[in-house]
Amino acid sequence: MSNARTYLAAIAALGAALAMPLAVAQSAVTPEVRDAQKAATEHAATAHAQDAVQDTTQPPAATDAQPASRQLGWADVDVDGNGTISREESAALPALAAVFDEADADGDGELTPEEYRAHTAQAGGED
Repeated sequence: MSNARTYLAAIAALGAALAMPLAVAQSAVTPEVRDAQKAATEHAATAHAQDAVQDTTQPPAATDAQPASRQLGWADVDVDGNGTISREESAALPALAAVFDEADADGDGELTPEEYRAHTAQAGGED
């Protein structure tokens, strides 16, 4: 019986030792990611404030209500509809804003779908 307790205690200690690094692990947040998150938060706060100021006497327009968990697509981020995403538009997606300069291969300040696909293909191969 004491061998079984020793064995169980050893398994429990090993499990705790293996789980310890996961318990104290922290993700590295770069200054670029932090700035992008801050910009997106400020943008959302400004948009919310503008919505609050709108005339509330009119009923809300019937729109395609999308669930909050829906991922943004290219057309959602390309607010001006010119087919490219500017640095300002990329702030809607903090992850995109953090890598915008890397993805913008020609450095013109506009991210084309081709540049985005090339960047994601390259980033996917770096694992």
